[in-house]
Amino acid sequence: MFINQTQLRHLLRPDQYMSERQYRTELRHLFDSTWHPLATTRDIAKPGDILTFDLLETPILIRNFDGELRAFLNVCPHRHSRLIDKPKANSERLKCQYHGWEFDQEGRTGKIPDARAFRPWDRENACLRRFRLETCGELVFVNFSDNGMSLREWLGPLWETWSAGFGGDYRYATTWEQDFPCNWKVVLENSLESYHIPQVHPKTFKEYPEESNSWHVLDPQYSTFRTMAPDDWLNRRLSWAVRQLGVPVTNEYWHHVRHPHVTFASLDIHRMMMCVFPISPTACRYRSIVYTLRGRRRNPLAWALAHCLRPAVVAVGKKVFAEDGAIYEGVQRGLAASPNTGVW
Repeated sequence: MFINQTQLRHLLRPDQYMSERQYRTELRHLFDSTWHPLATTRDIAKPGDILTFDLLETPILIRNFDGELRAFLNVCPHRHSRLIDKPKANSERLKCQYHGWEFDQEGRTGKIPDARAFRPWDRENACLRRFRLETCGELVFVNFSDNGMSLREWLGPLWETWSAGFGGDYRYATTWEQDFPCNWKVVLENSLESYHIPQVHPKTFKEYPEESNSWHVLDPQYSTFRTMAPDDWLNRRLSWAVRQLGVPVTNEYWHHVRHPHVTFASLDIHRMMMCVFPISPTACRYRSIVYTLRGRRRNPLAWALAHCLRPAVVAVGKKVFAEDGAIYEGVQRGLAASPNTGVW
């Protein structure tokens, strides 16, 4: 562990991890115009597939319109019902569950039961609210703002790494999420420091890397950390597996953060996207999307290795997730009682 003397001291007070006013300010200034990773193209691969989410107090849906993905506010303009309440569905048409109004891929009304009753027609007020949707590799991102940076511009130098890591040599493994009784910044800040590793992860990461084996890039929009994996028995076996799958071995661990809330972790054998979503001043939802190495070779050994890597990576990922998750509530409860500003 080491200290970078050129960085600012801790600026947030404990009350800013539980204040309703702070929470509303962050939603408005940090999250309304940012990109949110919600799913993968595999989750919504068939025409008519629908996914629904509650994102930052806003109900949204993503639907596959004959291969084109579109995101809308999940609220019918007629009587304000949610169009669909199921988390996942498939339907021939996008139809409101209440009165059966139908909508096309632009959010315009299609078939309306007894449409003559609505003359004169208020066309502008009868459309679904549409949100921007873009993909990076197989990851599906949504943005609430009508204008602003494209996803590629928003990711900047991280685009190439992320687009290659979710697809191609890597195949979808799983997604999981969990709600935690803590402010979203508790989770995000935990991912930004390795000082807790010996105490919180004694059986997984075990110890943080030495300064000589740590490289950082700190930018106002993102941060990047890189270290070399230990040269031990396990990592030598993993390197052998990577070579058998036809992929170059780097033995590098990368950790990227695209502020305010998206993190990416990778080794040669996996790519993992994690995103924390505020729910309230003292609650958040943490989602992980995991891809594991499939490689380029198509033979029985490569098939067996890829299928063994997948459950192993998922099991370790969930264990690390649980180890971190066990500490979040204690941090939040401590913030509620702390008279201190924090020591960094």
